[in-house]
Amino acid sequence: MLRQLVNFAVSQRAFILLAFAIMAVVGLRALKDLPIEAFPDVQDVQVQVITQVPGKAPEEVERSVTLPIEREMSGVPRVTQQRSVSITGLSVVTLIFSDGTQDRFARSQVLEKLQGVTLPPGVTPTLAPLTTAVGEIFRYVIEAPANTPLNEIRAIQDWIVRPALRRVPGVADVTSFGGTVKEIQVNANPILMRRYGVTLNQLSDALSANNESTGGGILRRGNEGLVLRSTGLYRNIEDIQSTVIRSQNGRAILVGDVAEVGIGNHPPSGSVSVALRSKDGDVIQKEGVVEGIVMMTKAENPAIVIEDLREKIDWLNSQEHLPPGVMLKPLYDRTELINHTVNTVTHNLIIGALLVIGVLIVFLRNWKVSLIVASLIPLTLLFVFIMMDLFKVSANLISLGAVDFGIIIDSAVVVVEALMVKMTMQTGPEYEHLGHNRPVWRLNALKNTVSTLASPILYSKAIIILAFIPIFTFQRVEGKIFSPVALTLSCALLGAILLTLTYVPTLLAYMADKGPLLEPHLEWMARMQHRYREKLELMLATPRKVYVRTGGAILASLCLIPVVGTEFLPKLDEGNIWLTIMMPPSTHLEQTREIERSVREYMISYPETRKVITHVGRPDEGTDPKGPNNIEVLVDLAPKDDWRFSTKEELVRNMSTGLNSMPGVPTNFSQVIQDNVEESLSGVKGEIAVKIFGPDLNILQEKANHVAGILAGINGAIEVAAIQVGGQTEVTVIPDRQRMARLGVSIADVNRTFETAMGGFETTGFFEGDRRYDVTLRMGADYRGSINDIANLAIQIPDVEHASIPLGEIATIELKQGASRIAREAGMRAVSIKANLTGRDQGSFVKEAQRKVKRDVTLPPGYTMTWGGQFENQQRAMARLKIVVPASLLAIFGLLFWMFRSYKIAAVILAIAPTTLIGGLVGLALSGMHLSISAAVGFIAVSGIAIQNGVIMVEEIVEMLRNGKPFQQAIRDGAVLRMRPIIMTALMAGLGLLPAALSHGIGSETQRPFAVVIVGGIISATICTLFLLPVLFSRLIKQDKPAN
Repeated sequence: MLRQLVNFAVSQRAFILLAFAIMAVVGLRALKDLPIEAFPDVQDVQVQVITQVPGKAPEEVERSVTLPIEREMSGVPRVTQQRSVSITGLSVVTLIFSDGTQDRFARSQVLEKLQGVTLPPGVTPTLAPLTTAVGEIFRYVIEAPANTPLNEIRAIQDWIVRPALRRVPGVADVTSFGGTVKEIQVNANPILMRRYGVTLNQLSDALSANNESTGGGILRRGNEGLVLRSTGLYRNIEDIQSTVIRSQNGRAILVGDVAEVGIGNHPPSGSVSVALRSKDGDVIQKEGVVEGIVMMTKAENPAIVIEDLREKIDWLNSQEHLPPGVMLKPLYDRTELINHTVNTVTHNLIIGALLVIGVLIVFLRNWKVSLIVASLIPLTLLFVFIMMDLFKVSANLISLGAVDFGIIIDSAVVVVEALMVKMTMQTGPEYEHLGHNRPVWRLNALKNTVSTLASPILYSKAIIILAFIPIFTFQRVEGKIFSPVALTLSCALLGAILLTLTYVPTLLAYMADKGPLLEPHLEWMARMQHRYREKLELMLATPRKVYVRTGGAILASLCLIPVVGTEFLPKLDEGNIWLTIMMPPSTHLEQTREIERSVREYMISYPETRKVITHVGRPDEGTDPKGPNNIEVLVDLAPKDDWRFSTKEELVRNMSTGLNSMPGVPTNFSQVIQDNVEESLSGVKGEIAVKIFGPDLNILQEKANHVAGILAGINGAIEVAAIQVGGQTEVTVIPDRQRMARLGVSIADVNRTFETAMGGFETTGFFEGDRRYDVTLRMGADYRGSINDIANLAIQIPDVEHASIPLGEIATIELKQGASRIAREAGMRAVSIKANLTGRDQGSFVKEAQRKVKRDVTLPPGYTMTWGGQFENQQRAMARLKIVVPASLLAIFGLLFWMFRSYKIAAVILAIAPTTLIGGLVGLALSGMHLSISAAVGFIAVSGIAIQNGVIMVEEIVEMLRNGKPFQQAIRDGAVLRMRPIIMTALMAGLGLLPAALSHGIGSETQRPFAVVIVGGIISATICTLFLLPVLFSRLIKQDKPAN
C-alpha cells in the first residue's frame, strides 16, 4: 500500500501539489479562526451558586443558606468535589465536576436541584457566569468630569455601559466594582414615630403598598378597544413623602411626617483606586473610581472577544450614548500578555527553523534539496492548525511552543540522504550500459528508495506517538495543559509522514528529471566517520567499560534529582504583580482604605511600575467572597529594559521588604492568572495548601495557627498564613422568650424590626426612566450608630394600639467574637494554611513540612488534614506516570518486536531510552530548573526520539545481515553508514528547540524545562546510540539472524 502511495505521488505530481495547495489554504483559514491564548484554561468544570443575604453573620449564612444548598447538591451527578464559603451577607457554593462533563449539563443539573432548596423568604440563589479562572480579559475605568457624583458614574456603568458590553459576543459578564450605588433612602426618626404611634413595620408596609400599577383589562368603545391602566408608581421624592401610613383622628399620617426621604448611597461593599505613571514620570492618583471587569465566556477566543470589545468601547466613546465628558479608559488588556507570549513562541520557532535549515545546508550542500525539505515546516504547521481547529484546541505557548521542527523533517532528511547515496554510488560512466543515467532509472530509484524507507519511517513516527500516550492520560490540570501538547506533536508527526511519502517524492521527481541527486563529499564528515570507526572498534573490544560507564552516568544523573528538586509547573511571568493583603477580620472598610492608600503610594513609587489598581472589599454582585478587610493590588510593570533590578523575583523581594515594615500588613505576591487559577483549583491562594477538617472552628483555628508556625520556620517558605475564620466582633441580640411570650411579641417581630432599623430593608423600587433604584427603609444615621440605639429600638406590642417596648427590655445585647469566614469542603468545615516558596522546590519542602507537622501537631478525634495546592497536582500526575509510562514502553517494545521479529533487538533499542536521563537531568541542574511535569513531558518526548534514532541504526544493520554481510562487519559498517543521518536528525531535533531552551522572554518559563530536557537528552542519547547500541547489539544479539 505504501509503495502504491509513493508511485501515485511520483506519477500524479500536479494532483499532489494541488492537494497540498488546498491544504495550505484551509490551514491558513484554520489559523485565522484558531483561539490564541497566553495560557491554557486549566479549570475543572465548575458551577458556582451565589446567594446574597445582606447583613447576616457568617454562621447564620452557613446555617440558613449554605447548608441547605450543600445538602440538596449532594445528589448532583458527576460531582467530584464540593466546597463553600460563607461570609457576612454572602454564600458561595462551588461544585466541581469530573473531566469531560459538559458545562450545559452541569449547570442544568444544578438549576434543577436548586428548585428543591428551602431558603429564607426573599433569598434567591443565582449561578455565577459561565467563565473560568482565566476568563478575566479586560478592565476599564469610567472617567467623568470632576463635579459628577460618584453614584451617577456608577449608574452610567450599571445602566448604559455594562448592558452594552454584555451584548458583545463571547462576553460572559461585566462586573461593576467601586463607586456607590444610588438608592432612595427613607430614614425613620424614632422620636417622631413614637409621637405619631407609627412602627417600622407599618412604615415598610405603607411604602410597599403604595407603589404599584395595575391593569383593568379592555374596555370597548364603539369599534375601539381601550386598555385600562392604573398608574400608581412613585414619580418623585414628593410622592414617597406623601405616602399615607394611616389615619389618626381624621388626619392622615404621611411618610414625610416620621421619616426623612432623600437620595443616598447603598453601603458600599468595596472600592477601587488607581495610580498612573505618565510618560513624563508624573504620578496621577485617582481614588473612588468605578471599574468594569470583563469576563470571557468559557472556550471563546480572547483575541477576537477583546477586539470586538474595543470596537464597542470606541463606539460608546464616540457616540452620544454617554454624557458629555464621560469616557471609558482601558486599564488591563489580556492581549498584551498574549502578544508577548506569541512573540516569544514565534521568535523561538523562527530561530529554531533557521538553525534546522542551516544544518540541512551544511550536510546536504544542495540548496534546492534543502529548500524542499525545509518547506515541510510551514506545511506541517498548517496541517497542525487544521487538526487543532478540528479538535477545538487553542494555540498557546505550551501547545505550540513544544513543536520541534527537527523531528518533523528528520524522516524527509533520511529519505533524501538515502536517495543521494544511492544515486552517487550507482551513477557514472561505468553504469551507462545499465541505463542508470536516464531519467527513468532515476525515477525508479526514487520510488524504490522511498518505498523501502516508508515502513521504517512509519514505525519510527509511531514509536514517538506511542511515547506520548502517557501525556494523553493526564487528568484535570496537567491534562488540560499537556494533552494539547501531545495532540499537536502527534498531528505534526502524522503530517510529516504524509508529506514525506507524497509531497517530498513529488518535488524530488522534478529534480530527478533533470539530473541525478549526488551526495556531496564532505571531507570533515569522512574524517569524523573514520574516527568514529576507530572509537567504535575500541568500544566493541571493551564492552564491559561501556556498560560500566553508561550505568555509572545514569546512576549519577539520578542522584541529581534531590539536587534538582521537583515542582508541578514553573511560574509563568505574566508581566504583572498581583498582591493580596488580608487585614484582621474585624477591620472596617474605611480603615482598610487607609492601609490601601499607603500601599498604593508605596507601590507606585517604584520606577518599574506603570500603573497600580487597588481593590478594597468585593464587588456588589457577590462574585468574589471577600470581606472589607481584603486588599488586592494589580501592578502593571514597565518593560524590563527600564528596571533597576535584574529579575522580577528580586523586584518582588524588594517590594515585600518595604511592605513588611508597615505594621500589620501581611502580604501575598502572585500574578493575575496564577492567583485566579490557584484559588479555583484548591480554594486557596498559594502554591502549598494545607487543609484541616473538623466541626469546631476554634479548634480548627488553633491547629491551623500551629501548622502555619511550623511551615513559616522551614527554609524556603514565604507568605505563610492560616486563613482566619474568627476574630469578627459581633453585637448579638439574644431574645428573652419568656418576657416576649407574656407580651405576645414573636421572634419574627423582633427580627424584622432589627433588620430593617439597622441594616435597611428594600421595601420597593423607584423608576427613573429605564433605571430602577431601591427604596430602602432604615433608622436615621443618628439613631443607629451605637449599641444603645439597638437597645432603644421600639418593638410593637401586638393587639395593643400604639404600644411598644424597647428591644433592650425583652432581649440581652452582648458584644463578642464570632466567625468571619466559614469554609466547607466535602461536607465538613475546613481551615486552610497557604504558603508560597522561594529558592526551594515543592517536593523537598512538602516532604520536610509533612514530617515536622506529623511530629508536632496532634489532631483530636474527628479532625483530619490534607496537603494540596500545586503539590497535589504534581503527586497525581507523577502517580499516573508511574503506571502509564511502563505501559507505553511495553507498547513500544511490542511495536519494535513486530518490526524486527526479535525481542532481543527490541530490548536493545529500548535500552537507549534511559540514557536520555543523563543529558536531561544534567541540563536541568545546569540551568537551575526543577524537575516539573513540563520536564517529565520532555523526557517522554525525547525518549521517543532516542528510540527512533536507534531504529535508524538497527534497521541498517539488520538490512546488511539480510544481504549476507558477516555479523561484526554489518555492525561496524551499518553504524558508520548511519552515523551521518543520526547526527543530522539529532542536531535538527536539538537545535529546533535550542532557542526555547535558552529563551527568557515573557511566557518562556513553561517551555524552557521541556526544551532543556529534550536538548540535553538528545545529546546523551545520540552518544549512546552511536556507541552503546552497537555494543549491546554485538553482545546480546550475537549470531542470531534476524527474521525477514
